[in-house]
Amino acid sequence: MATVETGLIILPALIMGAVLGLIEMIFVHSDEIGMGWFYHGLHAFPFTMGFTFLSMNVTFAYKFLHLPFVENLWVDLGIRAAIAIIAMIKIQAAAAIAGRVGERFHHTLIIGALIFASPYIWMVIGPFVPLPKF
Repeated sequence: MATVETGLIILPALIMGAVLGLIEMIFVHSDEIGMGWFYHGLHAFPFTMGFTFLSMNVTFAYKFLHLPFVENLWVDLGIRAAIAIIAMIKIQAAAAIAGRVGERFHHTLIIGALIFASPYIWMVIGPFVPLPKF
């Protein structure tokens, strides 16, 4: 199996989502200086958190829906890749719809890769983050 935790991952997903949302806001600021970047960043922040939450809870969705491919790493990676691609499309479309220059593609690619890798990044840094025990 790809991830260690199979329950609903809430607090780690919110922490990773907030970190990635902050990185997204930094990218928006550098790409759209003087063009209402703060409002665009405020729009991007919750969506980045949402996509990160989805990516980190793929295994929970398998178990919850009793899907037969729970143990298949490639399906797990494929679903996370689809979530990352949808996030990248949303990031590029948000500024294009508003008629702005938008984010640079490499910034979008970095955010998509971080959303894809967020559960695996958490597996590395999570043990060092003090979380309350529920």
